[in-house]
Amino acid sequence: MHRQEAGFRSLSGRALRCVTPVAAFVLLFLGAQSTRAQEASATPSESGPFLFTAARLLAAEPDREEEALDLFERAVAADPDAPFLRIALAEFLAEKLRRFDEAVEHTRVAYRLAPDDVDVLRAHAGVLVSLPGGRHGGRLGEVLDQAVEALERLRRLAPSDIQGMMLLFRIRESLGEHDEAASVLEELVSYHNGHRQLQGLLVDAFRRAGRDDRAEEVRNEMLGLDGLSVEARMELATRESQRGNHTEAIDLLEGAVAEQPESIPVRGALAEEYFRRGVARGRTPQQRADDLAEALGRLRALPRAARANPRARLLEATILAESDRTPEAIELLEDLRRESQDDPRIVRELVRLLMREGEWGRIRDIGQTMVDRADRRTVEGEQAGDLGLSLVVEAMRQLGEIDRALEVLEAERERAGESAELVLSQAELLAEAGRKRRAMAMLRRAVVANERLLVAGDDGEPEFPALQKKARLYFNLGADKLALRVYEDLASNGDVRRLMLVAESCREQGRFGEAIPFLLRALVRIDGGAATELGMDKDALRAALRFQLGEAYERSRRYDEAADQFRAVLTLQPENSHALNYLGYMWADNGENLEQALELIRRAVDLDPNNGAFVDSLGWALFRLGEFEQARRHLERANQLVPSDSTILEHLGDVYVALGEPQRAREAYEQALAINDEENVESVRRKLSELSRR
Repeated sequence: MHRQEAGFRSLSGRALRCVTPVAAFVLLFLGAQSTRAQEASATPSESGPFLFTAARLLAAEPDREEEALDLFERAVAADPDAPFLRIALAEFLAEKLRRFDEAVEHTRVAYRLAPDDVDVLRAHAGVLVSLPGGRHGGRLGEVLDQAVEALERLRRLAPSDIQGMMLLFRIRESLGEHDEAASVLEELVSYHNGHRQLQGLLVDAFRRAGRDDRAEEVRNEMLGLDGLSVEARMELATRESQRGNHTEAIDLLEGAVAEQPESIPVRGALAEEYFRRGVARGRTPQQRADDLAEALGRLRALPRAARANPRARLLEATILAESDRTPEAIELLEDLRRESQDDPRIVRELVRLLMREGEWGRIRDIGQTMVDRADRRTVEGEQAGDLGLSLVVEAMRQLGEIDRALEVLEAERERAGESAELVLSQAELLAEAGRKRRAMAMLRRAVVANERLLVAGDDGEPEFPALQKKARLYFNLGADKLALRVYEDLASNGDVRRLMLVAESCREQGRFGEAIPFLLRALVRIDGGAATELGMDKDALRAALRFQLGEAYERSRRYDEAADQFRAVLTLQPENSHALNYLGYMWADNGENLEQALELIRRAVDLDPNNGAFVDSLGWALFRLGEFEQARRHLERANQLVPSDSTILEHLGDVYVALGEPQRAREAYEQALAINDEENVESVRRKLSELSRR
């Protein structure tokens, strides 16, 4: 009571000058009562609804959350059996103050008071699912069950409630209950016939549930609706594009252009969709070239003013780059960069192309310009300066100017103070220059200590990129035990997500053997019922982990164990094309189980016929079986699908040798060698040498 009275008094005087006129009126009424009114046993200002109104007004004012909370709590105290007051307080606690535990308690009381009130049911479920990771005491399943119970009750009372049913749908999806999720959405769509956004979501839901026939029916209903507007066609096209159905998206947009041929947004979207299809996986080189040419033509046919739009020019530069017209793309992006005052998105695209061309001097100059221009007093300026600094340092590293790069980092340390990012960057440069002792000394600095990096994130979570970089540096310096200590500390709490991140980090560094224990621990945790908070079905997660284990075992030359893991994946997901291909290729490459390998790979190709890697595997299995002509046909097609893959070119060279075509074999090997893939460069050189001796 004393705390409430103190908060009440704080609303008078100076505070009133900071609020809106309406809020000021209410607050004056609350805080400036006469002595007689204060002594009354039941004044209007002490009623729950009145206090609630004042709290809502005050909550809208900046930096007045604590005072608003005081009024919300007084409103509930004045009328503790009013569920709408508890819901309002709970939503305020969750959304404004992030005090989720208290919010949940208030919604639970409201739920007990009014179990059939639709607003209470919706709010109770919403607050439950908003609980951040770790706040449910490891009982995520129990919390979600409570939310589902409330929402299913809401479904019986108000099945047309979009907000509540969408929340129920998303929870069912997150639990991997795709059939139930689709059922919720299908019922909701029946109450909102013609709601195309809901229908589009239903198409996706049916597909995830494996009900492709119903998905197609709903999609056809959407397309068959009379008077389908241009806006609706564009919305459907966007949805098809997001699913990777670019041809269907193009058809929809072509129809929209036919209806509104002068519409700039529609024509621009069509150009962008041709580009997306052109760079999509599985397009042949000719199809790719045709789509990119169509995209560029459509874009350049737009009026001059539309083409001058920065987004359109960025798309044009990207199309030019993908069409092997990199110098034109760079020139266009340089103009855009100057006009946009170093827009980070444009700078990154420009730098990507300059890196492709080896133009590190230009990259250094761009970075230095960004550093010089950056207004460090603003967030945007700080970010631009940091990006520029990283470009300068990386360019100097590539140009062999290690000492100059170290000087730049030291100057930045003096300006901004020591940080983990700066220390790790200095250590990286020192390691690359062979100055192992100094690099190790940098890694012993307090700012990059494991215990500090484990809580260095804004939310108290680990600074994973810094920890990953530190471990990688230890590996590069030959301090494997220290590298693994970093990862062990990160994964010590047994969190499945962290274990997976560590395993992936090991994998990225080519440390497949080191990834295996972390993957095994993650599987044990999942099988033991641990929460993952990854929004994935448990079996799908198990399949993903076992696939990674299979790869790690295979790369560690533990082939039998790898085969066991891939078989386990196929038990969980019989049509996992990547597992089919990996197991089949591994056997074929090792000369084992060749007939079975061929069968597995054929199934993978049937599932994804334009996947160049799968087609290569098919050709290689046939080669191993001595079917050289069939192998040639598939390997030549694989080379068409993926023209710059050194493994495919090496396989193609091998089949040409077997067919007695040494000149064609030499050409294939030389193309493979030009790619300079460290995976097979030595074997290709050896095969070229053998050809020369014939």
